[in-house]
Amino acid sequence: MVAHAREDLPNECCGMIGGADGVATKAVRVVNAAATPLRYEMDPQGQFDALKEIEADGELLAIYHSHTKSAAYPSQTDVNQAQNWPEPIYVIISLADAENPDVQAFHLADLKIADAELEIG
Repeated sequence: MVAHAREDLPNECCGMIGGADGVATKAVRVVNAAATPLRYEMDPQGQFDALKEIEADGELLAIYHSHTKSAAYPSQTDVNQAQNWPEPIYVIISLADAENPDVQAFHLADLKIADAELEIG
């Protein structure tokens, strides 16, 4: 995910994380249709294809995206956008300090922000 975030600079990247039994085993990149450093918008076909790939051998556990200049903490836009799909964990990769990327995970349901953990296998 960090490599994806770096490759998509100066724009935000986005994607989906799948796995089984609560353990993440696969990250699938999705094109950021917004193509901007300020927000992400998953390409609808890419989102459909990623979900299909993930559900072939597991389930959707998380949605990820990057922040190019700000902290790995949800913006109000992130919180609002997550209300359309509140179940997954939301992972944010911050490249504000490009030498030391920061990756954090959150639950973003009911317009509230709560820390989350995502086990990577």
